[in-house]
Amino acid sequence: MENISTNKISNEEYETLIAKNFEGALVKEKTIVAGKIISIENDLVTIDVGSKSEGRIPLSEFHRPGQKPEMNIGDLFDVFIESVDNKHGETVLSREKAVKQKSWNKLQDAFDNNKVVTGIPFNRVKGGMSVDLEGVIAFLPGSQIDTRQIIKDTKELLNKPLDLMILKMDKFRGNIVVSRKAISDVELKEQRQELLSSISEGSVIEGKIKNITDYGAFVEVVDGVEGLVHVSEMSWSTHLRSAQDFVKVGDKVEAQILTLDRDERKMSLGMKQLHPDPWTDITKKYPVGSTHTGTVRNYTNFGVFVELEEGIDGLVYISDLSWTKKIKHPSDFVTVGDSLEVQVLELDVEGRKLNLGHKQTQDNPWDAHEATYTIDSVHTGTIKEKNDKGAVVTFTDGVEGFAPGRHLEKEDGTKLGKGDTSEFKVLEFSKEYRRVVVSHTAIFKEQEKRNMKVAAKKSAEAEKTTLGDIGGLADLKKKMEAGSKKK
Repeated sequence: MENISTNKISNEEYETLIAKNFEGALVKEKTIVAGKIISIENDLVTIDVGSKSEGRIPLSEFHRPGQKPEMNIGDLFDVFIESVDNKHGETVLSREKAVKQKSWNKLQDAFDNNKVVTGIPFNRVKGGMSVDLEGVIAFLPGSQIDTRQIIKDTKELLNKPLDLMILKMDKFRGNIVVSRKAISDVELKEQRQELLSSISEGSVIEGKIKNITDYGAFVEVVDGVEGLVHVSEMSWSTHLRSAQDFVKVGDKVEAQILTLDRDERKMSLGMKQLHPDPWTDITKKYPVGSTHTGTVRNYTNFGVFVELEEGIDGLVYISDLSWTKKIKHPSDFVTVGDSLEVQVLELDVEGRKLNLGHKQTQDNPWDAHEATYTIDSVHTGTIKEKNDKGAVVTFTDGVEGFAPGRHLEKEDGTKLGKGDTSEFKVLEFSKEYRRVVVSHTAIFKEQEKRNMKVAAKKSAEAEKTTLGDIGGLADLKKKMEAGSKKK
């Protein structure tokens, strides 16, 4: 509350001031005059308003609610004269009415001309706060405290000056409704207009991540102005990931404006544009034939996506994962997050595609297998899987072969089953297609053929011997018969 002067003055100076203030007139009722404190006793302040008129005012009228009075004898204050020389012979004064009278005039001017006023919240009440506007009590609704609703506890606003706008004013009823939000709205509107007039497509702005969705993140530049960063604009990588992999709510980020709609206050933003495109010099960093270590980011039925660096992804087809293993799905060979050594097989700069291979980083064991698994060679293997068509046979060096169903028959007529270990003969070998066809049945069938050949040979020799004996006897008979005739 306004104190005319906190400096003590002499009686002579006071008399001069009073004389000048009331020159040619007596103290008038219903007016505001300057009074001097002459005593403070029992929570009552005695005020001299001149013309030998004194009055007493409760001490509580000299300070704001919740504050201690700051006053001394001899100080001057404005007071309102209710009546002069009432039935008790006293002049009735009011400090509160003097303050309100002057404040109402100021507040009315502020209301009529949309001026900002300063108030101090001193109490929290139902639905809002009570505010002291230089002695006039106003109401600040909770909904009018802040535009962005960032103040969770209004206690932090107590006894602190606030800039406010008057929304409603009724002097007759003594009601005033004020708003802090109205000032924020004006400030925000000015900020928005200033921002939108200063930016264009290509401008770089700073903002805070306000919300994250499956397709991107919303960046708040100023309150009421937001931009969307699509997940595809967060990284140069062609392998899309979730926005949560790049940002989190509350992060401060920089982004470039890609499109701008000033009327709707909307814009599309890009974060990757603030970093060099890694494909610019890719032919130097990743030439065909070069070997690198990457990270498995994802896989599909046909292959594995490997990230060599942020923005550089390549595909390893399932057929280029292993020289020897028959891989049904990439997940049987690698998991997401694994490090994988790869070789650049093909590079399409225009299409931004890399074809990678893992098996090419190792020697082709089929070069050695060609010499080992020659046609008709026999090897020991174990049946790994079996179905209606045949069985997959694993040999000791890791090579897998296929045995058709009819070639699983054993010598006793039964068939080999899953987990059985036995000998197999190589029927077919293809290094190009990495295929080995084997047979268990051929081993004893071949033996049967050999046995049959041996038996046939022995039979032929026996028959030849018998026929020779018969021929000799015939010759002997002829000789004997010829001798008889000579006699």
